Amino acid sequence: MSVSPRKTSRSSLVLAIIALLAVAVIAFVDIPQEGEPYSPTSTAGDGTRALAQILGDHGVKVTQAGVAEAEDLAEADTTIVIDPNFSAPTEVTQALIETRATIVVLGNSFHAEDFGFDGYTNSFPPIPLAAACNDPDADEARGISPLSATFTPTRTQDVLGCFPQLGGYGWVQLTSNPRISYIPDPAFLTNDYLADHGNAAFALRKLGTQPRLLWVGGDYWESQDQDTPQWAGLPSWFFPLLAGLALSAGWWAFYRGRRFGKLVAEPMPVIVPASEADAGRGQLYHRGRATAHAANSLRAGTISRVARGRLSPTSPRDVVVDVLAQASGRGPAEVDDLLYSRPITSDADLSRLADQLNEFEREINDR
Repeated sequence: MSVSPRKTSRSSLVLAIIALLAVAVIAFVDIPQEGEPYSPTSTAGDGTRALAQILGDHGVKVTQAGVAEAEDLAEADTTIVIDPNFSAPTEVTQALIETRATIVVLGNSFHAEDFGFDGYTNSFPPIPLAAACNDPDADEARGISPLSATFTPTRTQDVLGCFPQLGGYGWVQLTSNPRISYIPDPAFLTNDYLADHGNAAFALRKLGTQPRLLWVGGDYWESQDQDTPQWAGLPSWFFPLLAGLALSAGWWAFYRGRRFGKLVAEPMPVIVPASEADAGRGQLYHRGRATAHAANSLRAGTISRVARGRLSPTSPRDVVVDVLAQASGRGPAEVDDLLYSRPITSDADLSRLADQLNEFEREINDR
C-alpha cells in the first residue's frame, strides 16, 4: 500500500507537535520533589518551595548555593538566607558579612552567635505570636504562626526584636548592623504554614528586599572535599531540553526507521514484466539489507515463471523439485539447494544466487 506525500507530511507534523509538547511539559511543569528541610526546591511540608515561588513572582531570583561558593556569588544587592543545616568556620561567616549582603539566619543559635547575636534561645509549644514592635514589616504582618522558639539577647539594646515571648523574640535584628537578622524558629516559612496568619507577608518583606536571594546551606568542610560537577554551570532548562530532544530523536528514528517483514504488494498503473518487478523488489530488499527476504523473492519469481504449464500453484516442495529437475536436467539435490535450501546471508550470496537463478531459468526455457 502506498503512502501519499500529504499523509507523510501530516505524520511528520504530528510528530513535531508531540515533540514540542514533550519539551514544554518537561521544562515547565513543576514535578513534585522532596529534599532537605527548608530547601527552596522541596515541595514537602517542611520545604520552602512555595516561598521561593512567591519571591520569584515578585522579581526575586532565588538560587541555592553551597557554603564554599556563597562568598563569590554574594554582593550588596543580594539576600543571603543561612539554612539551619549551615556549618562553616568563623572566617567564612565573617567573609559573608563583609560582602555587605542582607543576611537572614534561620534556626540554629550556634550560627546566630557567629553572625553577631549574643544570647540564648527559649523553647515552648508552638503558638501564634503578635508583632508587638515598631518594625513596619512586622506591623504589616500583625502576627506569625507557629513559633516554638524565641531568642533572648544578653543585652536588649543590641537588637531590635519582634514577636515577643518569655523575654525573647521570634525575630531579631542587630542594631549595630541592620542588614543581619535572625529567626530562631523558621517553621512559619515552610510550605505547610506559609499561607497562615501574616507569614507570607512577613517573609516576603524580609526576604524580598533585594533582586537576588542565595539560599546557603550544607557543610563547608564536606563541600571542600567534593569536586564541582562538570554540569554545575549549566542553566536549569538544559537537562529538560536535552531530554525532550532525545525523545524527539527517538520518535523520529522509529518513524523513519526500516520496517521489517515482507513488502506489501500494490496495484501498478501500468503493466510491468514480472522479471522487472522481481528485480525492483530485489533492489528494495538489497537497499534495506534484507538479504533473506530478497532471496525468497527471487526464488519465488523464478519458480512461478518456469512452473507455467508444468506445475499447479499448490504443488508441494518435493514435487516442484522433481519436476524442475527433470525439466532442467539437473539433479534434485542441486535444484532443492538452489530453490530452497541454501542460506543467503550476504550481498555476495544474493548476487551469486540471482545469477544462478537466471542461468537455471534459461536452461529450462531453452530445452
